[in-house]
Amino acid sequence: MGLSQNYRGPDGTLYAASPDGRAVLSMNTLLIVDPQALPGPYLDRSSGVVLAFNGEIYNWRQQARSWGIPVGERETDAHLVLRAWAKLGPSCLNGFDGMFALALYDPRVGKLFLARDRPGGKPLYWRLDGGGLAFASEVTTIDWRGF
Repeated sequence: MGLSQNYRGPDGTLYAASPDGRAVLSMNTLLIVDPQALPGPYLDRSSGVVLAFNGEIYNWRQQARSWGIPVGERETDAHLVLRAWAKLGPSCLNGFDGMFALALYDPRVGKLFLARDRPGGKPLYWRLDGGGLAFASEVTTIDWRGF
């Protein structure tokens, strides 16, 4: 599915599997905040949380400071989302001002979370078919048989 949307991320299409093997996330990266940043999807090694992210958090630097979450060089708003979730859980979403959609798998609770900004500026489509859940930023990506 990630490769079917690779034109949306000219800076690379990568995959990351959760440490427990229950989730695989793909992400097409378009580096805007920092062209030298690390591409996604993102894995927090200490918690095992995996994140695929689309969009921008406008207040990410301020939130990083207020929550005491370090963000290093070549890291972006997506890295803050990952660490904020690992530290604060779903309540961190209330602190983000931006236009975004995300998929985050947290192996500590064995759940996949899909979320987007309140106004819905970034698309997020999903499809449940039997025991599988497919989601993407374009409906045509999940409108196929055999996932």
